[in-house]
Parts: sequence; C-alpha cells; structure tokens
Amino acid sequence: MEKSVHRPTAWHVTHWSADPFSLGAYSALLPGGTRQHRSDLGQVLHERLVIAGEACDTRAPAMTHGAWNDGQRAAKAAMAAGARKVIVIGAGCAGLAAAQRLRGQGIDCIVLEARGRTGGRTHTVELGSVKADEGAAWLQHFAENPLAAIAQRQGLACIETDFSRPLAAASDGVLPDVERAWAAFIERVDRQLPLSEAISGYMATLDPAGVRATQFAIDANLVLEACLPVTQLSVSALDEEGVGHGDCMLPGGYSELVDVLTQNLDIRLNTPVARIDWSGTAVMVNDETCDFCICTVPVGVLKTMHFTPELPETQQQALAHLGMGKLEKVILQFDERWWPSSSSGYLRWYDVPASWGEWLDLTDAVGKPTVAGLIAADAIERQFSGRTDEQIAMAACEALEAWAAAIGPTP
Repeated sequence: MEKSVHRPTAWHVTHWSADPFSLGAYSALLPGGTRQHRSDLGQVLHERLVIAGEACDTRAPAMTHGAWNDGQRAAKAAMAAGARKVIVIGAGCAGLAAAQRLRGQGIDCIVLEARGRTGGRTHTVELGSVKADEGAAWLQHFAENPLAAIAQRQGLACIETDFSRPLAAASDGVLPDVERAWAAFIERVDRQLPLSEAISGYMATLDPAGVRATQFAIDANLVLEACLPVTQLSVSALDEEGVGHGDCMLPGGYSELVDVLTQNLDIRLNTPVARIDWSGTAVMVNDETCDFCICTVPVGVLKTMHFTPELPETQQQALAHLGMGKLEKVILQFDERWWPSSSSGYLRWYDVPASWGEWLDLTDAVGKPTVAGLIAADAIERQFSGRTDEQIAMAACEALEAWAAAIGPTP
C-alpha cells in the first residue's frame, strides 16, 4: 500500500490485550461455551463470595450496562446474606454498581482498584482539546440501559450512532450485500457443529461470490463483535446480541459518567488483589477482612488470581469456557476532514485479510476532525506486531485512505 499522504496531527493506540488489569477487551464464549457458563460463573458461593461483571450477565455480555446490572445483582446477594462489611474488587462499571447499591443501603463497603484510576475498561483520553474513549464508547441498548438513564438525568450529551447505515466499501472490488449474506448464514448454519466446522460446511455450499460476501459478514458481525478468531469461538456466540439498538456515544467521554458513578464511594486506588481467602466465616482480601466479597475483575485477570479454597468445579468449568476477546482501537486526529462524511458517522471497511474494519467519525461530535478505528482478533497481530504506536497509527491511516479511495466522491 502507498505511504500515507494524510498524516495525523495526534493519535492514540490502545493495548488492552497487554494491560495486566484487563488482559483483553471483554468476555467471549470459547468452544463449547454457552450462556449457562456465564450464569454458573456468577453463582454465590457460601453466602460470602460472588464473581460479577459483564462476563456473568446473559442479557448484555461484553457491555457496560451488562456489567452494571450484574454488579447490582451481586450487591443484592450481599444484602441477602446479611453482610455488614463488603469488599468490592474492581472499580469498573460492575464494581461501582455494587458499591453504590450497598452504600445506598448503609452497608460498609470499600472498593479495591488495581489501577491508578477508576472506570476499568472505560477510559477517556485527551488529544488536545478533544476527548475520546479508548475503551467502551457506546451506551448500548439505550432505551433499556440504566447507565443511559443516569447519563440523561445528569444532562450528559448522548449522540446516536445508526449502525444500520454504515458508509462501507471493500478493498477487493464492488461491495456485496453483506447484511443479506449474514442473514442467510445465521438462518442456515448448522449449530450442532463446532463453529469453525459449521462455517466451513456452510461455505462449501456457496459460489465464490457468496463465499466472499459471507466472509465479509463473518468478519464484521462475528469476529469484530466477539473479538476472537472463529476457531476460538463457541457456536453460541452467534446468539449473543451486539450493537444496533439506538446506541449512543458520549461526546464528552465515558469518564464523565464514571465520575458520577464514583461519588461518595470509598475507593482505594493502586491496590491490586492477587489472593482471596474465603475458607473461614470471614473473607480475607489482601490484609482486609469482610463478611462478603464481590470480585468484578475481567475474566482474563480472574484466571490469574489465587482463591483459598479453590473455586468450585462449576466456576472452574465456566472459566474454562470463557475467554477475553481481543479488540484494540486507534484514534486519529487531523487538521481537516479529508475523508467522505457519513450521515450516520459509522464507517465499515471490508479488507482482505481483515484489518481496521469499523470506524467512528467523531468529527461532528467533538468539533475537530477525529476518527476512531477498531481492529479485532488475529488482525491485531498482523497490524501491531513489531510496530511502534506511531507505525500502527500510520498503518491505520493508510487503511482509512484506502477506504476513502474505494468509496470515491460522495455528495
């Protein structure tokens, strides 16, 4: 590909997969995994320990409001157990939900957070005067999202993204009807087989044009959503709902919302937890004791923690069937918007092999030419390996240029 001719004035590249406090973006169902494994992971243990977070929520896994709702569930479990002192591990959306609920009931609660900030996998960065989210960026399922309701009550700006109307192009020719190919695939794929086998079997029934369209559909609607290669995903991942329900972004950044959620809580930053001893009637977390512990760390980190006694077989089996999806983001800022403008602000790029497949044009929302590109699964290794952040940003810029060239002049 030709060297980028539009050099960004500022950029930010994420590394969630290497972040020791996340080890990935969000949970995904590994081969053989089902929604039941999510429920199993969140079972209350001996009325003194519960794992909570987006990974345990079956209605909105991988989403911030799924984490919030599950944190509320965990708080109710602590209250039902009669806990008077609760330790919450993690100050992401699940941990903050639990702590706020407990505080509202007058229960002594402290939050231990490994990072030097709150928010977990939500975090707003600044590029000059512009704020952009390097983690979660949308309030999804907006009408039923409790975090959206809080944002509205606080008067935070919310801008809808219409995912049904992307400005899309393909790198290898005319763009096929990707959504039609996806609908046909979902209807006809054999769900009794492992996902990779089911896909191979389905592809064998198609002509070359159908294979191309279906591959684009899988790259965009499955791999970019679940954030793992199909060989590492359960067929049940096809049934986990994603974007597209009035989802709104926060032009002021998620951190504005997190600041509201942390008010009046006892949060202790820079306090990682590696061991939880729940062998007695009280739970020991680091040097603190409590009646009840709510652990909200991401699945990837949870697998590195030491529990005494070990987690029961049910939870261990659940963890074995849950992994962390890999999703990274690059935010590019320019002096002018040189790329075609989309009325929805949502851009799709069908590359071969897949690369920066999804873009959000933040320009109108933040007042300066800025775009955020997403990349997932094994495409990350192809684009990140051996490169500096600057080189990654320039490669992403080249992909955006290729997309713009494929789109051509627009009205």
